[in-house]
Amino acid sequence: MSVAPRTHFLLFLISLLSRMGLSRYIEDIEAADGLYSLLSLDQKRDSEDFIFRRPLRCLDMLATDGSYTFVASRPQLACAAFIIAEPSEVISLELSDVNIDCSAGDFIKMFDGWVLKGEKFPSKQDHELPLHQRYTDYCSSPATGATSRSSQNVAMIFFRLHSADSGFTLAIKNLHNPFPCNIMSQSPEGSFTMVLPHQRRNCSFSIIYPVEIRLTELSLGHAKSNELSPKAAVVGLFGVGRLCGAVRGNGVDTSMMFPVADLCFSLSG
Repeated sequence: MSVAPRTHFLLFLISLLSRMGLSRYIEDIEAADGLYSLLSLDQKRDSEDFIFRRPLRCLDMLATDGSYTFVASRPQLACAAFIIAEPSEVISLELSDVNIDCSAGDFIKMFDGWVLKGEKFPSKQDHELPLHQRYTDYCSSPATGATSRSSQNVAMIFFRLHSADSGFTLAIKNLHNPFPCNIMSQSPEGSFTMVLPHQRRNCSFSIIYPVEIRLTELSLGHAKSNELSPKAAVVGLFGVGRLCGAVRGNGVDTSMMFPVADLCFSLSG
């Protein structure tokens, strides 16, 4: 993806976080480590052993696999990093060189998805795991809490550090996902195909920009249509028989959004 759409994505996220009252945690970005280096996926890799490295900020947006190190210069009590990959990828997270004091209230938690304004993506209805299993807490179990793997192309890490010089290193690796489900789009344009072979589950494709959406082909069981038009009567996306629909809202939880188009098929196909 080009730099411009990714820049717009970060600016949109920063605007959203500012409305949440978290703008005070956005640190200054120097010219040498600016917006383009933050989001560009076109980092030069001279060999297969190349690992992209840079400092992690208290409030950060990560879209490149690599190694990110955070060292507190002062108490940092409300930090978070939003991590996003391509739609057809999932995210592997691994902590190392962890230097925190859990007994003093420090913590590092990884989340399978995103949390914004109290809303979670994917929603509880869309995700296959119960909510408590989507959190990985380093302090609860350092042996197993140092790694996490997302179920979709977004993940998140929260951390709180009370003492200067506390810190950790976060390694991010994006892995191919042959059957993506519950996707957060980085781009306001493009096309995407979602395939879920022999699965009955809720999936969503979320776009945070104002866009025009065109559904060009739909195949649900034995029902197929290449010329789709939304039905005028919208009863509800998650009602019986509602297998495909479009919703909109001001958050990220699809279960709290309003239906705008409903495509109805029988569950028996």
